[in-house]
Amino acid sequence: MARGLVEIFQMNRLLLCLVLIVVSGCGYTLQASRDTNLEKEGVRRLYVTPLVNNSYKSGVQNLVYNSLLRALSGSESVRLVSRPEEADAILGGTVNVARYDVRSTAAAKDLPPKDAGRRFETVLGNIRVATSYLAILECSFMLNHRHPPSGKPAKLWGASFSQSKPFAGANQLSTPGTTSALINESEFDRALGDLATQMMADVRENMLARF
Repeated sequence: MARGLVEIFQMNRLLLCLVLIVVSGCGYTLQASRDTNLEKEGVRRLYVTPLVNNSYKSGVQNLVYNSLLRALSGSESVRLVSRPEEADAILGGTVNVARYDVRSTAAAKDLPPKDAGRRFETVLGNIRVATSYLAILECSFMLNHRHPPSGKPAKLWGASFSQSKPFAGANQLSTPGTTSALINESEFDRALGDLATQMMADVRENMLARF
């Protein structure tokens, strides 16, 4: 009986070793496959050019550019370089739209504070005032190989992205004007920062999935 238990124990050890070898081998194969694909494309080092701003929002290209660099810096597939001549591929992009539109409105007399609403009721009446806005960010990107293999196009990848996020309006009926443009613009900038972070994460996943 003791001999039988020993044989069973040895067989279990053998099976465990075989399972570990298979699992380990699969992990190595997947990693090697990813590296082989990258080497096949010849892309290991990436340079990101300053983005073009075709929107009416001044400086938004810098916000998106910095978010893009942060998103790509965490990648193990490619390494960012500071000069285009050091890169295997160059990533460029354009901010096409960066704006905010009115999302919802309310009658001025119905807005808080109620005492201000009553005070302005005879002046503003049912004039509609924006209570919330929708921030919109649209960008496009293209990845080009610096030295494409013979017979292959330089373009490796390209895509467009669009995201939006609501934010509250700044209604101040007790002061001259029904809204505060400075507060609205500040909220818009904050919304753009969130949109840029989310979108650049999508850009990274979409582009690296190409490999």
